[in-house]
Amino acid sequence: MITSKIEPYVLIIGSSNMDLNIYSQKLPKPSETVTGGTFKQTLGGKGANQSIASVRSGAKTIFISKIGLDPFGDQMIKNLNDNGVITDFIIRDPINPSGVAFILIDDKGENMISVAPGSNSKLEISEIKKIKNIIKNSSVLIIQMEIPIKTIEIIFKIASKGNTIKILNPAPLRSIPIELFKNIDILVPNEGELFKLHTILGFKKHYKKNSNIDFNTIIKTCKDIGELGLKFIIPTLGSKGCILYDVLNKKGTIFPSFNVKAIDTVGAGDCFNGVLASQLYKKKSIIESIKYAISAASIAITRLGAQESIPFLEEIHEKVKEYKKIL
Repeated sequence: MITSKIEPYVLIIGSSNMDLNIYSQKLPKPSETVTGGTFKQTLGGKGANQSIASVRSGAKTIFISKIGLDPFGDQMIKNLNDNGVITDFIIRDPINPSGVAFILIDDKGENMISVAPGSNSKLEISEIKKIKNIIKNSSVLIIQMEIPIKTIEIIFKIASKGNTIKILNPAPLRSIPIELFKNIDILVPNEGELFKLHTILGFKKHYKKNSNIDFNTIIKTCKDIGELGLKFIIPTLGSKGCILYDVLNKKGTIFPSFNVKAIDTVGAGDCFNGVLASQLYKKKSIIESIKYAISAASIAITRLGAQESIPFLEEIHEKVKEYKKIL
């Protein structure tokens, strides 16, 4: 059995999906049919994407998920193994099918996604408790929200008994119990998730409807959420880069993005999170880890597919050199 006493590792617990992608000139409006697109079947799911990003950027990585006992599930596990992800603790579900995502992508790289979670939504607390030592002994842990919220709560409680760096990527966003935040170190929402979460938690908005959301508004929003027990909040802002909010020092730092032509933004956030975790696993600072994460994501959006687009460490190193010149 793998433990951190032998060798440190990143642990990612979450979803694995089969992505059914249609690339077309534009995204359809309600009741509209858009024809002339091309179809591509690829492997995805936030947890699986982040696991591959973590491995490709140099971290020993364990992925835990609940995957259907079906052909899609077989393909998922083979692909994870082929990429070097440790899959020993993945649970096969003989009742529920593997998760499936239908993804529409336009010629600007923007997307619309609908997910049938299948077995992802059946990861039970009892199954998690059987692997509590794997959770507690991890160096860095990432959870997303494509698994049950009660299961997420238990995972973070177990992880809090060890020395792991605990990251929540609140996507797709749902209601989060306030007490959960005291067991999380780093929150990585996108801009929309940040403000929706702020509202869900009952905080008063720092901006008026239809007004421009600027740096100060984001910082005020992060300050409110951060006081629930977090150490850092990293709102990702798409083509505008990201912000690091240091809760203890009440300080925000802007990280601009690269000026690149986006072809496909699906999985870019997962790439960011997986690379962030891998660099923290290597004991890099949070600032240096973000430089690697944002550089990796800037490569991924210039390629098609979620997992296929994720760059390897050598590519990321070169991009980081460019990024330091931009900064």
